[in-house]
Amino acid sequence: MKTRVKVTKPAATREQVYVFAHGCIERGEVECAAVAVICFEWLQRPENVIAGHIKWIGYRTGYKPTIRIEHHKTGAVIDHPLEDGDFKFYAEAEAVLSHLKRRGIPMILREVEDGKSKPYSFSGMQKIVQRMRKEIGLPKEFTLDACRHGGMTELEEAELTEGQGRALSAHRTRESYAGYAKRTEARMLSATRKRHAHMLANQLATSVQNATDDSVQNEKSAKAISG
Repeated sequence: MKTRVKVTKPAATREQVYVFAHGCIERGEVECAAVAVICFEWLQRPENVIAGHIKWIGYRTGYKPTIRIEHHKTGAVIDHPLEDGDFKFYAEAEAVLSHLKRRGIPMILREVEDGKSKPYSFSGMQKIVQRMRKEIGLPKEFTLDACRHGGMTELEEAELTEGQGRALSAHRTRESYAGYAKRTEARMLSATRKRHAHMLANQLATSVQNATDDSVQNEKSAKAISG
């Protein structure tokens, strides 16, 4: 029987995402910059972002500073907190969003004529991404899907629990979330450090125990000889 090896999808790094975003802004493709950042930071699927399912009415409009992400594949709606007291979690991402023009209720719209806007087509946005990627000098593996996978990878490298990761990603099952768990170098290094620390702790405990046993045994021997 033939076995099928599942190929690991490319994952964009945080640095790549923001190099891309700032490069797009400089070249007048602000919506493309915002889509990449939204996919990476708030883990919304590219097709949902492009279709207009992230809206101004879900951004900093409630009594708490949040951004609402709708996941149409699962039906989940997640309000991501943007601040904790005076601390802003997504300052750089919000700086990118600040360049967007409010053309309607959806955040991501393109102007077709004066005063009229409509959502991008998925293929149309992909062409802009490909053009921007080449101009900015990023590898061909950099895609909007890779931006989302990069965000998912960052969850894993941050060593969140499965429950914490799924709270952010809105995956309904552990199986679907586990599919995004990347065996990255950073994660492997962290795991190796923890394993090594565990080994050292056991060796130290054993050494202390042996030293104590030897000390007790030596005391007994000395008493026996003196007696």
